[in-house]
Amino acid sequence: MATRSTASSGTDPQDPGTSGTPGTPGTAGGSETPEPPATGPDQRAYDPARRAFFFQFGRQAASAAGQVAGMADIVGRTSSALAGELLGLDEPSSATEGRTFTRSGAATDPVVSAAQPAAEHAFRSAYRLSEEGLVLLDQRRLPEALEEVVAKRGSDVAYYLRLGVARGGPLMAQVAAYGLWLTAVERADAPVEQRRAELQRTSSALIDARASSRSLAWAVDRMRRATDRLEPSAPGAQVAAALRIEADAIADEVTAAEAAMALALEEALRQEPGRPLTVLLHGCQGSLVAGQLGAGLVAFQRIREAGRDLRVFVTEGRPFMDGARLLSWELRQAGIEHKVLPDAAAAWLLDREPVDAVVTRAEWVAANGDAGALLGARALAQLTAAARSVDGVTRFLLVAPAAVIDTDTPDGSFIPSESRPARELTAYLSDTPIRAADALVPAADIVPAALIDTLVTEQDAYA
Repeated sequence: MATRSTASSGTDPQDPGTSGTPGTPGTAGGSETPEPPATGPDQRAYDPARRAFFFQFGRQAASAAGQVAGMADIVGRTSSALAGELLGLDEPSSATEGRTFTRSGAATDPVVSAAQPAAEHAFRSAYRLSEEGLVLLDQRRLPEALEEVVAKRGSDVAYYLRLGVARGGPLMAQVAAYGLWLTAVERADAPVEQRRAELQRTSSALIDARASSRSLAWAVDRMRRATDRLEPSAPGAQVAAALRIEADAIADEVTAAEAAMALALEEALRQEPGRPLTVLLHGCQGSLVAGQLGAGLVAFQRIREAGRDLRVFVTEGRPFMDGARLLSWELRQAGIEHKVLPDAAAAWLLDREPVDAVVTRAEWVAANGDAGALLGARALAQLTAAARSVDGVTRFLLVAPAAVIDTDTPDGSFIPSESRPARELTAYLSDTPIRAADALVPAADIVPAALIDTLVTEQDAYA
């Protein structure tokens, strides 16, 4: 079977202001007709009805765009305070500035200092626009420090995505869109062919920066189509204006989708009478992966504020310690009590605790329902299936916006793969590099459709 695979070289450019020589985005390999997925211990037999559902979902997603856009007018174009009001949430406690976001025609935000101590209840938006460019919260430094970097053009954004400054498909989609707009502004006075070539190089660099993110590719494609609608000889200022409008629309739609998924996730999370709702979370659930608000964090805030008993466990995974550093920080910001445990201890927890749901997010969903998700998700899905066979309760829930459902990707073997730089394993956890002859750091897992109990989208939760 032909597959698609894009591996990161792990080599970062010396100058984030240059595009380098990006590769070509992965495409479906060959014309070979894919075989039905084999049946194994963790895969169901090929199910045409399930495959048809995902094709139908893709068509329905387009027809629902009007509803999403309507919600975007309420959520995406408001401050976080009004978004919180819509969802019944309180504005997060902040020792620094609150969330700010600039729209077309609005005044720009002042530039803030690059480094401030990360107080326990401090808050900083995952990204925002300023007079200097696109300001990104550096996720590598959390929770020890709130540090920001400024991207002045799309190639800067691609560079920072490769470094891991910003992670999570919905967030990367938004910052990539604004990065392309910044490139268009910078190159507005260049000759038409030079400007188009630069936008194409930057688009390729952005997709290659995190090849396993469907949201990122989706956003870049949206921006390309926005320019395709213009006359080939359109002036640079017109191209830049069109890209700004499209970037705003992407941010609006992503935010609206997160709000809708929060409500669907809240509805999908059930518990047995007489005991707390107990969830095991894998990967970030809030604005660190989604930009303005994150579906998971909003859902858990709503559950808690509705008076339901809630117990939260957080898996520590990946060399970057995403659980203890990032997800735990998000939960502390929301005032949600939780316990962090190694992802290797998930089986231990499921043996001893009545866990209602294991929740993570998808970066890519294939036509047959297979999903690309944070590394470690497949093992958790398999453990969840084993626990459910015993207690009949535990479920594996996958949060996936419609943008990541790709009906052109037949199954999980066609989802692009990537590797992270070896230094994330050999140097991050200690000031002294680990002495390793070689290091393998895959970026994502493929979770077979048979292991996904509930798919939570902005339209509904599908079991």
